[in-house]
Amino acid sequence: MVRYYSIVALLTGACTGACAQDVLLIPDSNSDRVWAFSAADGSLIDDAFIADPGTVNGINVFDRPIEVLIAGDGSLLVTDQFADVVSRFNPDGSFVDVFSLGGVRDTNIMNNIRGGHVLTGGDGAGDVLVTNSGAFNDLAVSQNNVKRLDPVDGTEKKDFAFNRYGGIRGPFDVIEYNGEVLVADEGQDKIVRYTLDGKFNERFTSSFVVPQLDFPQQMAIAGNGNLLVCSFSNGVILEFDSNANLVGQYDPGTLDLYRGIAELENGNLLVSTTTGVFEVTRTGIVVETQAQGTGFRYMTRWTPTVVMNRQASTDHEPLAMPDPDPRPREQIIADELGLARHAGDGEDSK
Repeated sequence: MVRYYSIVALLTGACTGACAQDVLLIPDSNSDRVWAFSAADGSLIDDAFIADPGTVNGINVFDRPIEVLIAGDGSLLVTDQFADVVSRFNPDGSFVDVFSLGGVRDTNIMNNIRGGHVLTGGDGAGDVLVTNSGAFNDLAVSQNNVKRLDPVDGTEKKDFAFNRYGGIRGPFDVIEYNGEVLVADEGQDKIVRYTLDGKFNERFTSSFVVPQLDFPQQMAIAGNGNLLVCSFSNGVILEFDSNANLVGQYDPGTLDLYRGIAELENGNLLVSTTTGVFEVTRTGIVVETQAQGTGFRYMTRWTPTVVMNRQASTDHEPLAMPDPDPRPREQIIADELGLARHAGDGEDSK
């Protein structure tokens, strides 16, 4: 039997505050809400921790939510690929406001955004980074870059990373790693290194070195300090050491098209694909199907700071392995890029 706990159940008892159990927050772009899973074993905690805020000031806040970011003040920020904004939520999941660009949606600045990161090091500690495809039209002022937002009001600062000097052509995720910043770039199938100040510092790895790297999506740091990378189009999880040497390649064979990744406290991996959320081992075994659906995205580890008023649910039978995504593979990849959705903004398809 698979046990589903509520966050309130996890936080009420002898252990509270700093020793509360960490959770993994995963947006589901189909249901337009954020789910919570146990960071210990991947079990489902809450399938609607953050609900769809609806339309605010003419902005459809959740149109394709991608990743939850933990702001320096403890609030939760959610990037949204089709809404083209980053929205802010209280630690209890309640909506606060549209955070990015001072609450304004401007698709000539941020358009078809993906994952992000809140800097913890360097002079820009606290700044919010957002990977941005950009609108390809005459009015657009930025494409294929990493936007930098003020941590207080979300106003635009000087871009963190630019599409130049052999830099990025299709950024999808950004992460701090060993005192640097890495950007996963699907446009050139590589992971690019930057200093904490945003200066280009050559590549970390690429498909020229590791052919298995094809359309990298979320990156995560494993307990051993290695870097885990979702290779979406190749349908594998890659593990690199700090010197960018490939030290592991994982795939149970029954899964494909990996988007999100996190290492669980039990040593297994929690992954999201176009068919659901799964606990898998590095030896290629699917331990558990934790959720089914085509819209699950990136994973964010978070320690709840408040007790949410949610009721513990009952036991459920284990979920069966879901059917493959019925869309043709080429369509899935095109949909993932999100370019067709923004055709009205003048973007070209890949």
